[in-house]
Amino acid sequence: MPMNKEILRQEQPIVYHTLSNALKNKRLAHAYLFTGPKGSPKAETALLLAQSMMCQHPDADGFACGQCDQCKRVEQEESLDFFWKHAIGTIPEKNTTFTHTKAKKTERLKKQDIVNLQAFFEATSAEKANARVYILEDYDQATQEASNSLLKFLEEPQPGIYGILIADDKNMILPTIQSRCQTVTFRPPSKASMIQALTEVTDRDSAEMFVESGYTLAQAKELIDQEAFPIIKQAAIDYSRNWYSYAEISRMQTKIFIPKSPLMDKKWIRLWMEWLLYRIKNHKLPIAFETEVSLQRILVEAFDILRAPVDLALFLDKLYTQIRKVVLDEKR
Repeated sequence: MPMNKEILRQEQPIVYHTLSNALKNKRLAHAYLFTGPKGSPKAETALLLAQSMMCQHPDADGFACGQCDQCKRVEQEESLDFFWKHAIGTIPEKNTTFTHTKAKKTERLKKQDIVNLQAFFEATSAEKANARVYILEDYDQATQEASNSLLKFLEEPQPGIYGILIADDKNMILPTIQSRCQTVTFRPPSKASMIQALTEVTDRDSAEMFVESGYTLAQAKELIDQEAFPIIKQAAIDYSRNWYSYAEISRMQTKIFIPKSPLMDKKWIRLWMEWLLYRIKNHKLPIAFETEVSLQRILVEAFDILRAPVDLALFLDKLYTQIRKVVLDEKR
């Protein structure tokens, strides 16, 4: 999802005005290097800039309207003039379900990716009148061969082709690459801005949970887009209402975290635990302060255990037992 323009203006004013001036005055650099700490909205802003270069109805500051055909095609990665090499990891495809995962595995940028990029733009475009844009995420993780290949591409820029390189660590990028790009530096996002950005795609409780738990915007949005997310959230809410009950523990074992099921995965178990911790810390449960402290200690220790190889079923059974003992002690 592209960056919200108002949030960008408020939270990253230098970035906003730098890009706005370039767009309004039609003085775009042929390559940009977006750099800044993990969690800053570099990828979202890169998508906004790509849309803005192709938008049919830009606003007074030169940014994309977000509603025209060109903007929508870029956002959906359907434009013939847009190439995006995503960040390292797994990118869920649209309409992905947690029971049948169709995902694109992305690795660090290699020479072949640059070859593919060049071939992509050498092909005849059906949209010749438009700017043509490529985004390369995690460029600070690119191989030496990829950098050498891209350098040749940057040394002979073709009219109408614009690149946006994204990196957390600028120092990991060859000086020769940096010298051929206009560097745009991002500040760390504030918690308020992250919550505001996430409330555009989910409810406020979920947004606050992700921010308090230390997720980046990209990580949070990836989880929100998956069908398992509301299931895990509701499971945490239901469990925390009846965690002293054997019936509730049995339901968790037979309906949610079932052995060999897609949900029996560290990612989803960790998210479920983070939901519990969020509800405890924010006093959303009718329990005493001493019980809150005890439960927080149990969950923090469980997070540490979960980082190591562990039998997930046994791990959960022990956690259910520890939590049940604490809440029953309060009821007595």
